[in-house]
Amino acid sequence: MSGQRLDRPARTLSGTPTGGAAARAQVLSALVRSPFARNAGSLYLIQFANYLLPLISVPYLVRVLEPAGYGAAAFAQGFINYLMLFVEYGFDWSATRKISVQRDDPKAVSATALQVWGAKGLLSLAGFGVLLVATAVVPKLAEVSWLLFAFYGLVIGNVLFPTWLFQGMESMVAISVINLGMRAAVLVGMFALVRRPEDVVIYAVLTGGGGVAAGAVGAAVAWRMFGLKPMRISWAGVWGALKEGWVLFLSKGSVSLYTVGNAFILGLLTGPVAVGYYSAAERIVKGSLSLVSPLAQAVYPRFNKLAAESKELALFWGQRMLLVMGGIGLVLSLVILVGANIIVSVLLGLQYGPSIGVMQIMALVPLLVSISNVLGVQLMLSFGLDKAFTAILFGAGFLNVITAIFLAPGLGAVGMAVAVLISEAFVTVAMLAYLHRQGLGPVSSWGLQPWPRKEL
Repeated sequence: MSGQRLDRPARTLSGTPTGGAAARAQVLSALVRSPFARNAGSLYLIQFANYLLPLISVPYLVRVLEPAGYGAAAFAQGFINYLMLFVEYGFDWSATRKISVQRDDPKAVSATALQVWGAKGLLSLAGFGVLLVATAVVPKLAEVSWLLFAFYGLVIGNVLFPTWLFQGMESMVAISVINLGMRAAVLVGMFALVRRPEDVVIYAVLTGGGGVAAGAVGAAVAWRMFGLKPMRISWAGVWGALKEGWVLFLSKGSVSLYTVGNAFILGLLTGPVAVGYYSAAERIVKGSLSLVSPLAQAVYPRFNKLAAESKELALFWGQRMLLVMGGIGLVLSLVILVGANIIVSVLLGLQYGPSIGVMQIMALVPLLVSISNVLGVQLMLSFGLDKAFTAILFGAGFLNVITAIFLAPGLGAVGMAVAVLISEAFVTVAMLAYLHRQGLGPVSSWGLQPWPRKEL
């Protein structure tokens, strides 16, 4: 690895010396011209439209369903989110990584796609069995059983929608287009049919039905777009797909302990009203991350290829992505921290006053998630550090649950927010420390990476 700094005279791809300003201009020019930048740009345009829909739906739902009804829906959806993660099984990472390498071999791509679909189909059957048992033996789940069965459409849609295939083939724009269309249709149905707290079941049916429809359309588009061919899949192939994604499945499950399942955890420890206050604030905070996710999605397949070709190349772009995503996350966090009072008043209404404190506590989450995405997903997974990645996430999930058990019963929604913030901070610090020990720390080697020989 070269010790040459980018702010000193460097050499361009042609070998001509250039100053620091010229080198930085070349970095910017390479980023703008790169395929991933065009992909990310398209995703951002669509994501902006996707971001507008919750700004319309959330203010309507929280007022119509009221805190108790909105909290009941969030509690049910929190449990369904666990089942969705069970069905995803880490394929969004493992299958994406595999297909990004196979993309020039149509036969291999078809085989992998069918194996993953088969594996997810089996997992969905197992998930439905878990749902039947859970609603029979857990009283709080039995109270919202109709909501749970309606929301299970989201799990079926997850089985059908090949997000991992679109990502691996670097054609992510189709994902956002399809989801945008279905979410818009659900929004229209919601305004037409959901008028009072008792209509929460209708909202669940619309949401679950939209998930199934989006999944079916996504599968059909992917089949035609990538020229997939029907072929026999064996049990060995399905088992192989499950085996490849096992470690990453554990990672996904660990993530769920401090992300998608918080409403469910809080509901078990308190009641639907506290869940309503927390979920409304979390929806806004997590929704802001939609401004980061297109960039993260677009760059992940490319980082896998970079890491396979050159450690120095991957670290060079890792530093730059840390600056970009960290900068976006910092802006989002500041906006949420300073504007929490206004945001809650405008989007949620006066009856959601307790959500203000929750938002302010969680304000740092966008910054922490933006940084940890680069450290964990783009670097650790790309360099094959799956086990360490999983261990860190499991530790964060365990920490979140334990902290919530101590804080939530007394502090309610605020206690859950504190638990989430502590967990996200743990993930970021632990990943940074581990990468530093492995000689892959993008911060410890700041400015030491050479000018890359290949565009991102």
